[in-house]
Amino acid sequence: PEPPHRRTRKRPPLEPPQDGVMALCAGCQSLFPGVSLPPQRRCRWLCPDCRAQRRDFNREQRFYKGLGCGSCAGCLSTEDCGSCCICLR
Repeated sequence: PEPPHRRTRKRPPLEPPQDGVMALCAGCQSLFPGVSLPPQRRCRWLCPDCRAQRRDFNREQRFYKGLGCGSCAGCLSTEDCGSCCICLR
């Protein structure tokens, strides 16, 4: 009889070097030590919580924009812009 096949354990991720590198979240303005950003970073950096909130908000906006919620500025506009999905219907 052969011994049961054992999976190798995955190693935990290595800790980033804590050499005074700090990232500032553009949403909540909190400092995060040890975050390594590329040197040519042109975008705003968001912490995981702010990134999740932004994704949820964008998902909700796409949902309502497709339905026509009836209460946002786009839905209340009486002029046809001819470019958004509400006006194109």
